Amino acid sequence: MKQEPKKAPPALLLRWEALDTWKQLAISFPVFAIVTFLINIGPFYQPVPRSILYGLFEGAVLSGLLAVVSRSERAKR
Repeated sequence: MKQEPKKAPPALLLRWEALDTWKQLAISFPVFAIVTFLINIGPFYQPVPRSILYGLFEGAVLSGLLAVVSRSERAKR
């Protein structure tokens, strides 16, 4: 069975992986914090103060996970 040649990853992905980890965290944390805040306040019907805390906590966790995944993917290439 023939193997197909690997496709090059998208340019945006390569640029993201080229960033330092702290820059990835600085970019992704506010985005994840706002998105999780909106999810908690909207579909989950949480009070605003609790949604803020959940947004900050979940945003930090998701940003950390994204940084770990980005680093491991960068190491593969």
